[in-house]
Amino acid sequence: MAKRADSQKIGAQGHKWVMLQIEEHPDWLSRDLNEDFGVDAEAELTLNGVNGEILKLQFKTSLRVPKKHGRIKFAVERKYVEYARTCRYPVIYIRIDLSKKMAWYLWLQDWMLKERAKGNRISASKKQFIAWIDDANTLSSGLDSYLKDVAAWRGETQLVLSLLDALHAGVATNNPDLVGRLVALLTDAAPLVADASVEVVLQEAVYLGNRLRGTAEGLATAQQLYVLIRKFGNRMTTSNVDMMVRRGKSYSRVGLDGLGILYDDHFDHAVSLDLPKHFVRVNLPEVAYYCALRVANPTKRYFDFLEGPGKFAFEGLRFDCPPDVLFSNKYANRGPSAILDYLVPVAST
Repeated sequence: MAKRADSQKIGAQGHKWVMLQIEEHPDWLSRDLNEDFGVDAEAELTLNGVNGEILKLQFKTSLRVPKKHGRIKFAVERKYVEYARTCRYPVIYIRIDLSKKMAWYLWLQDWMLKERAKGNRISASKKQFIAWIDDANTLSSGLDSYLKDVAAWRGETQLVLSLLDALHAGVATNNPDLVGRLVALLTDAAPLVADASVEVVLQEAVYLGNRLRGTAEGLATAQQLYVLIRKFGNRMTTSNVDMMVRRGKSYSRVGLDGLGILYDDHFDHAVSLDLPKHFVRVNLPEVAYYCALRVANPTKRYFDFLEGPGKFAFEGLRFDCPPDVLFSNKYANRGPSAILDYLVPVAST
């Protein structure tokens, strides 16, 4: 018969101990969840009855949890960060010291927003994330006070999360006026994280895929995207731009329009992202060509390329529009993607 590893025994003991602490508290009840639910357990606030004021809980137990300068190290796996990003309930990561019967907590959505406000983005390449938490943030103190406010949705973080959730719905239902008002509210409520609205619209643009161009819902989403790029473009990341432009092994025409707006309105920031190098690396040399073209022409704007890019060459590509094609008409209809349609290898004649 297979024996359980020591780490499994420690995890199970920590799980049982935390669940007992929650259950014995007069204002909380606990529920175990299986793996299909994504996290280990739930805690529901019962101070004013059972009203669905729920926390999602994920446990990490060690025999001993080291401290450093009065802080506890949390190593959070990517899957829990992604779960917290989409979950409508607060997700609480609980670090358990089994030998001392102590536990500390981290509210993942709050941590993510604060990291964003400090300019620290959640990298798409990391498998886990490190957070250092004050050792005063014990589970027992949280159950008595702070976590009650979290469960009851009292506080600025809950306001921001609610606005972002509403923004998702506004974008998905093609309501540009509502989206505009929500972005304004979000900017007032949390100016340091308001650029998250760009990612909300980008996610919807990716979902629409090919329907983004030539459909009413696609047009509405595209227009929302352009407005947000003008507003928050100076805080877009390489990851944002990649999501906007890249579609598998190809590119989005709407995304290229957005890229043109980014260079128009936030040129210095766009240059700092080193986008030509990025798109070469992801094997989209045509997009890299357009980025390099914009960098090489800092005084030119979107419509200054109506007659084409001239003799500019990059990554072995050059522009070659047949003489019987009126390129200005193509560009007026297609935007920057028209340039990419007529790129050929430098060596070709």
